[in-house]
Amino acid sequence: MIGIISTAYFTVKDRPGIRTVRKYWWRNMVIQHVKYRGKFFVIATIGYGKANAAMAITYLMEEYPGLETVLNVDLALSTNDKFDTTDTVMSTKFIYRDADLTVFKDIKYGQIVHEPEAFTFNTEFVNQVKNFKLGVSDGIVGTADMLIYNSKQFKEMVDKYGQTIDVIDTEAGALAQVAKKSSVNFVAMKIMYNNALSPWDNDPLHKFKIYETANTLKYLLARLFNLLSSRYVLDFTKNTNDELEIINELFELEHDAWVKRFKKDVVSLISGMGPSLMLVDKKGIKPEAVDIVEVMKAKIEDEGPSKVILGEDEWKNAPKKWLRKLMFLQNIHVNDDELLWNKSAKYDIKTGKINSIEDVAKAIADRSQDKSSYTYDGTTVNNKHLLVACDAAISFYITHNETHEFVESRKQGSKLVANEFTKYLNELLAEVESPFEKIVVYVKVPAMGAVKIPVFVETKSKANQAIVFNGYSAKAQKDFTVVDITRNDYDPLKVGSFKVTIRLKAEN
Repeated sequence: MIGIISTAYFTVKDRPGIRTVRKYWWRNMVIQHVKYRGKFFVIATIGYGKANAAMAITYLMEEYPGLETVLNVDLALSTNDKFDTTDTVMSTKFIYRDADLTVFKDIKYGQIVHEPEAFTFNTEFVNQVKNFKLGVSDGIVGTADMLIYNSKQFKEMVDKYGQTIDVIDTEAGALAQVAKKSSVNFVAMKIMYNNALSPWDNDPLHKFKIYETANTLKYLLARLFNLLSSRYVLDFTKNTNDELEIINELFELEHDAWVKRFKKDVVSLISGMGPSLMLVDKKGIKPEAVDIVEVMKAKIEDEGPSKVILGEDEWKNAPKKWLRKLMFLQNIHVNDDELLWNKSAKYDIKTGKINSIEDVAKAIADRSQDKSSYTYDGTTVNNKHLLVACDAAISFYITHNETHEFVESRKQGSKLVANEFTKYLNELLAEVESPFEKIVVYVKVPAMGAVKIPVFVETKSKANQAIVFNGYSAKAQKDFTVVDITRNDYDPLKVGSFKVTIRLKAEN
């Protein structure tokens, strides 16, 4: 069982494999029981301060004897210039920055009598969390029932303590002290709201920073939940950030099931052995390799907050480092009052590059002929697979042949787009020989708003032959058509028509 303690209140939306089992109040806390992909989590939303924190973790440990790990996931203030708004610091070292018991012999500033100078954790669980590499940095947390408002206060504290502190908060130190005494794993993951050494208490960007930081908290928790509930032994220490981005997306979409697309009896996913991941079975006798590549990735510029959210002056002076802009939102234009047709429905083709099926197929073909060989425990790995993640602005949309309405269903949309990919990929890759046992193409097709329809297209399991993707069904296009807006070889009765919405003015 894993416990999560936070001053932020959040809920988990019920869906297949995920549900909130129970929710109740205890003293001044909200306790939620969440069953997530077979793993049990207990979430406590608490009040600010050391007393509330100590009370919360003590209650959880007494009420839930099976509690093995506690995470403190929360917002905090940075006292290190390298950490900016929305950066995440993972801490395994904690001190009290308001504890001054130096009148006692051999007691240092920040230390409690009969306690260590700092509470540190370096367990296997800590290494496991670090292996996830969720875009976090290491740092020391200083806890006190007071905040720091300027650099003078910080300098006075550091002079007393004798070393720097990266993050300040009002809970983690107390949680760490109780966890250490109780031999419970503990890690804090703090998302930076602002730098405490700048005039943050009257910041004109306060609302926007809270919005961005809260989104980062949700993003981090989603990935933690997915990875902590995995049944596999995971080691992502040698993966690149691009590979980890793809791996995390696959966990979010299919949880552990995505691994079974390549190998059924996997117990461990290990990086750093040549391929992106080595899939290892229980006995380690028949490992298989998976190379993960990303093709046609759009370059994301590091730009400031949206002018829509901020005023012009605020936008000009805003920090340039912001988390994960939703790039597709800038390119998707759908308005019921305008024409909805195959050249204007989903993209602004004047400002953004749209890639055709041929572009995608060529990129896949280039990546599908890698002749590298890998070894595991001194033995050559016979089977290797390729996962191609296509992050381009794909030129598809899905329409109903009679009503010309857009199809937004993930299930139906995925099948239709996979069908379209299969048809053209098999034509364009018929002469391309690949050494991979299986190739899986993972594509995200934009739909309404920020929705993206995930699409998986798999080859047949045969290496060193021309690439052939499984199945193609003409029946699937009886009611719907997948339209590639860069092509013009479709039935004009289906895709050449357009829709105009006329709103009649009501009579007085």
